[in-house]
Amino acid sequence: MRVIRPAVKRNTRRSLVLGLGMVLTGFVAVGLAVVAGETRSGAVGTLGVVAALGIGIGCAWLLRITALRRPRSAADVLERLLAPVFDDSYALVLGPRLPIRDALRLDGLLIGPAGVRALTVRDWEGTYRVRGRTWEFDAGRRRGWIRCRTNPSRDAAALAEGVGRWAADAGLAGLTVEGAVAFPLARSRVVLEEPADEIVTTDNGPWWANVIGRARRLDPATGSALLGAVLDASEFTDEARLRHRAPRHSA
Repeated sequence: MRVIRPAVKRNTRRSLVLGLGMVLTGFVAVGLAVVAGETRSGAVGTLGVVAALGIGIGCAWLLRITALRRPRSAADVLERLLAPVFDDSYALVLGPRLPIRDALRLDGLLIGPAGVRALTVRDWEGTYRVRGRTWEFDAGRRRGWIRCRTNPSRDAAALAEGVGRWAADAGLAGLTVEGAVAFPLARSRVVLEEPADEIVTTDNGPWWANVIGRARRLDPATGSALLGAVLDASEFTDEARLRHRAPRHSA
């Protein structure tokens, strides 16, 4: 399997410096407020505002950096799950950044002879059961099966629909995209009782790959065109996010 990770154009070092600088400014303002409180009570309020803004904005920048860990972790475990069960006729794009709704839930796109799968990863812990599109959690003997608050099947279906609409807008009309939910960690135990959507786990990975591989739905030319469009869109979307997030300085 060919594994592709679109380049992420984020100036992490700059964000780290800005975040730490703002937090440091906030703590310096706190120290000055303590000192000024003994002699200049009027300055305490101003310094308090500076401290709150510095620490608040600095923490926001640092949280933005740590938020990158989840997509990277999801990509890593998804690669370990799927790479051994597909050959080089398939490409797995990890963390594609497409202009669709709930794009952060799109952890991977599997493109190959069997078609296109929009993959969303779940790292749930425990035992779950899926019937059709109903998800339940095993809460133990006393409480039994309890319906889950979130529904991965609906998330996968929505992602597949969004990718399909985007592909049509990109000139690839008629492309069928299926949604799939991936549980790449052994701590997730999923009981499949005629699920309406595709579920791939550490237990059924080879079986799932064999089942979907029986049908040839995508020719190499279309697959290559889709892969190029995904990489172009990821680069364009990433640049747009950078422009949107760039700090603005007033004159």
